[in-house]
Amino acid sequence: MFNTEKGTILYFSILILSVIFAIAMGLALIVFSQFRIQREIGYSVIALCAADTGVERALYEIYTTTTENPFSFSFSNVLLDNGATFSVHVYPSSSVECDPTTQYYCIKSQGVFGGVIRAVDASY
Repeated sequence: MFNTEKGTILYFSILILSVIFAIAMGLALIVFSQFRIQREIGYSVIALCAADTGVERALYEIYTTTTENPFSFSFSNVLLDNGATFSVHVYPSSSVECDPTTQYYCIKSQGVFGGVIRAVDASY
């Protein structure tokens, strides 16, 4: 007589290996996406520090300029030593870009590093 169950173990082993492979690929995708997120968190901190540097630079310009009338100015894509850049815009308090409660100036600074952008708004 004929044995009709020959080769079924091959199908079961392929099925089990396929399930194990799918689980391994799913775990690999999760781990690699976590690595990318972890790297961008570091970039985010550097971009935020660059934006803060832009605010400090704007405050320095405000304090060292000897004009009595409020003025506006900008710095664009200033490169820092670590490779980050910042752009800063300073508006007088009478400008539409400023909050009505601003007394003298509002400062809008944006830092960029590794494709991550962070911004800081300050009023003075």
